Amino acid sequence: MRAHTELIHEDDYIWHAGELPFGEGKVRERRLSTDEEDGSTSLSLDFPGEWGRAGGVPHANTEFYVVSGSMTYGGREIGPGGYVQAPKGVPMDWLKVAEGSRILHWREYGDCGFDPGAQRWADAAGEATVLDSNAMEWTPAPTVGPITPLYIKLLNRDPLTGFYTRLIRAEKGWTDHRLAHHPCYEEFYTLGGKMAYNFGDIDDGTYCFRPAGVKHGHFIAETQIDWIIRSDGELINWYTTEEWVKWGGTAENYEHQHAPVISTMPLRSKSRGEWSGDGM
Repeated sequence: MRAHTELIHEDDYIWHAGELPFGEGKVRERRLSTDEEDGSTSLSLDFPGEWGRAGGVPHANTEFYVVSGSMTYGGREIGPGGYVQAPKGVPMDWLKVAEGSRILHWREYGDCGFDPGAQRWADAAGEATVLDSNAMEWTPAPTVGPITPLYIKLLNRDPLTGFYTRLIRAEKGWTDHRLAHHPCYEEFYTLGGKMAYNFGDIDDGTYCFRPAGVKHGHFIAETQIDWIIRSDGELINWYTTEEWVKWGGTAENYEHQHAPVISTMPLRSKSRGEWSGDGM
């Protein structure tokens, strides 16, 4: 299970040596979040020098999204907005990343393991895909209530589980005052723009990971803003309005006195600004 991260800016992480087995060249990573039980990991990659890797089979559902620079996959070059996805056990073609590139990388339901030159696993499903999101049209997302629509570009969706990766855009002035929560996790990385949010500002490089059931809102888009969003199931919005909060209780079996425990307090960057939970 991954920790609830509500909001962290990428610059508040430190760089580590990139964990991309059997690659050649220079790469470093910022580990945005990790599931220590199955190895699922969300990474921001930086390439101080050229990097490449021969074809092979990944041990996890694998995704790459080009933020800046370029990546060549099996001879096809993709720039910013380019996307590569391969299910676990499905062979990937060779990769080459240009010096100075920045890429988001996800491994789901598995670790960083990679078998060079291996054959397709017997139980593997699906095929590798390569997309240029710039060639895709923005599609209005369905809305509930009198809310200006968000816009989406669907990059990948698993027909069995509903797991998806998509780009989301909110136009300047978009707002939603309702608290929402979902039956699945929700993860996003901000690609550009700025939004005011009750847990702090959201701008370029801001990252969030919310487990299922975590309520969030209110939002106001101060500029046009774009995210890449992932979820491990069909994202259904359950809304709460006219909300109120009450907590308290009697300590039944505490062995010693300690500060109040707030189980819903997430990991968060101070650089995102103050919010009402500070000082408790």
